[in-house]
Amino acid sequence: MSIPRSFAGIQDSPYRLPKARLQTLVELLEGYGRPFMLTSLKTASGLGLLRRIVLICLKNTKGQVYLKKHADSAPLYAGLWDVSAIGNVFAGEAPLDAAYRELADKLGIRHTKMRNIGSLPYTDSRGVSLSAFFFLAGPSSVVPDTDGSQADSMFVDQYELEGLALHQQEMLTPELIWAIRSGWIFPRQGSQFLGI
Repeated sequence: MSIPRSFAGIQDSPYRLPKARLQTLVELLEGYGRPFMLTSLKTASGLGLLRRIVLICLKNTKGQVYLKKHADSAPLYAGLWDVSAIGNVFAGEAPLDAAYRELADKLGIRHTKMRNIGSLPYTDSRGVSLSAFFFLAGPSSVVPDTDGSQADSMFVDQYELEGLALHQQEMLTPELIWAIRSGWIFPRQGSQFLGI
């Protein structure tokens, strides 16, 4: 992690905390998306304050995208299919670094290409305000390491994914539907979504 330029010259900058401490904090953002305060993830989530997250879709060498299913007991989006990995951007961390970290931590995928496709400000179903950075990772020939929960994950091609979004939206998270409709996962050219 590096200290953001705007805080580098300040001697008592909160970004000068030990790395282990910074990885327990998130940046709260003001209306223009600039950080103004550091706080714990629990506090930020509990108050619904604006913070950054990353959403990562992993593609294999066949052009298929890897989806993971939330557990039926998950507090948010229980039983719904979602992007490959989701994670928080910690204090002083760049979204790209957070995406690489989450891909390695959650799926065991390292040393793959990563492209920032776009960002999506939204409020989740709990009222938490988020600024989500969407990344496409891959192509990767490595099979994700999901700690034996392969039944809760799958690779799908463009037509399978768009078919789910067209005919079974109730099975997908709103963020995944947004990414599909925006053409962020697969190009819109030749897409079933051109009419939407």
